Amino acid sequence: MKRHPLFKYSIYKYTLIGMGLIWFLLSLMGCSLFKSKEAKELEKTPESLIMEGLDAYQRKRYEKAGEAFQNLKDRFPYNSYAIVAELKLADSHFLNKEYLLAATSYKEFEKLHPANEIIPYVIFQLGQCYFKQMPTIDRDPSNTLEAVKEFERLIKNYPQSEYASQAETKLLKAKKNLAAHEFFIGEFYYHQNNYKAALVRFEGIVKEFPDSTYPSKLKHYINICKEKLK
Repeated sequence: MKRHPLFKYSIYKYTLIGMGLIWFLLSLMGCSLFKSKEAKELEKTPESLIMEGLDAYQRKRYEKAGEAFQNLKDRFPYNSYAIVAELKLADSHFLNKEYLLAATSYKEFEKLHPANEIIPYVIFQLGQCYFKQMPTIDRDPSNTLEAVKEFERLIKNYPQSEYASQAETKLLKAKKNLAAHEFFIGEFYYHQNNYKAALVRFEGIVKEFPDSTYPSKLKHYINICKEKLK
């Protein structure tokens, strides 16, 4: 029996309609899944976010921890857990070796909570951010200088803090690095026969870093420079 062309067209039409309907339903399902995931994120409470962050932090998943702490900090800035999130966000950056981000977060914490009892720790960690980036003696010593500044600030303002003694140890190492940097430059001038510039650097080491261990050649170089400049 031969079927009428309209019959074939009807089957084709309804097939297209059916496929379109299926595609539409799948699209709706996808959107609902996406929305539900987004909604779940928005439904998280400060308590759940702080627990999520601390759990990730304990498992050393610092990036994930930082995301949870940042989320809590942004969404619930006046919640009692926010101050914990602010500090742990900085710690997460630090332990993840993101020292620039960590330094920014520690500075922000100190600015927002200058009287908080944890401030000595915050200053110590800020110094650590620069100390960890301390360069070799032939490089720009900016980070070393910042580390010295923060450790000295901690020792001066919080001498009784448990972090003061640790800061003193780090400070000596940082100053030794700076002295070595100055000696490196002075030695360069010395070998260029620029004895005046070399002497300024060498004597500056003795003046600026009296507690540092000097390179063995320092006194010898100073004497020669003075003799050459007579």
